[in-house]
Amino acid sequence: MWRKAAALALVLAPIALTVATGLDPALGDNQGYGIYRAHPDAIQWHSLLLHWAWALFVPGFLGLLLPVRRRGAVLAAVAWVAVVLGLVTFSALMASDFALLAREQAGLTDAQLAAVDDRFGALGWATWGWQAPGLLGWALSLVLVPVAAARARVISWWVAGLALAGAALYFLFAIEPVPLCLIGPALLVVAYGMGARQLITHKSPVEPDVFGAFRRRAGTVALVAAPLSLAIGTAFFLHLGWVLFIPAVLALAERGRHLTRIAAAVTVLGLVNFSGLMVGDYVDVANRAVLDAATVERIDAAMGGYLTFSLGWVLPGMVLTLLGLAAVPIAAAVEGVVRWWVPVLVGAGVVAFLATPAGPVAAVGPLLMAAGFGAAALPALRIPRPAPAPV
Repeated sequence: MWRKAAALALVLAPIALTVATGLDPALGDNQGYGIYRAHPDAIQWHSLLLHWAWALFVPGFLGLLLPVRRRGAVLAAVAWVAVVLGLVTFSALMASDFALLAREQAGLTDAQLAAVDDRFGALGWATWGWQAPGLLGWALSLVLVPVAAARARVISWWVAGLALAGAALYFLFAIEPVPLCLIGPALLVVAYGMGARQLITHKSPVEPDVFGAFRRRAGTVALVAAPLSLAIGTAFFLHLGWVLFIPAVLALAERGRHLTRIAAAVTVLGLVNFSGLMVGDYVDVANRAVLDAATVERIDAAMGGYLTFSLGWVLPGMVLTLLGLAAVPIAAAVEGVVRWWVPVLVGAGVVAFLATPAGPVAAVGPLLMAAGFGAAALPALRIPRPAPAPV
């Protein structure tokens, strides 16, 4: 089931990337302020589709790495980290386009726009928490994932080479005028369309599952680390918490059957969307450091009026994440993976997270989730006893 879902994501992601690239009005020499103000509809659809392209590449790439066992395990582990921590973060950066559009439509001058951008760039957590790992993980994902999959013989080297060529051409010509900017995405459509078919038909070799063991260990640690990151409560650690829940729910689902895996797949899609919204806290800090309160209110009102952002990004992110985090342990309990009190603790934690006000009491919800998911992680942490010697 997961392979088919990953194959579908591998097909849809480069198609969304191709359409988003073609819709971008800021191509060629049009890189200054004012382009967003002149083309608000095109910018919204470009940014939303671009975000969804990278968001869909996340389950696609994770699924492409899933059959890797011993051959190519080290390279797959590095690529897996790049996808989970880097590509997920990179997809969040598309929200900056909506923020810039809101500032331009609020009537800011070019000098004010530049001052806000400079202030945002000076925020260390924004730079090293989002921009640096996002850009690095994005580039590494596009390069390492097809190589690791080809090394493990999940896809052919011809497909991997075509994917690398498409990525290289996209790196070089992403902001060039049409049709030059479309060559790279079009090659990615062909490459990952072929890769999706090979993923479905691939038969894993009989060899030690080295990469699977790494994946499960990382997911088990994330079951506890994710809610504890939420308990810290700052924008970066909230983002990190939602990101870490991705390997956490996947590790839990790997021990379950169809119901748990369906719930986990939906939750992962929500988490990819929801984690990126935390960058808005730093955007707000930059706005308030440069602009007066009335201007900030106009920007917030403009941002809230973009239905593409609200319905296409915010709503699915919040709903699928919060409902999914409760649904995954429920499904796991139904299938006998965890005890019944695990979903009770996690569900109470989700409710408390939504209901408690800011301050120290806000940590109650994440701590309840940590207790529930920590209990779910215990069976995976137990060291098996050696079998008794034959008499």
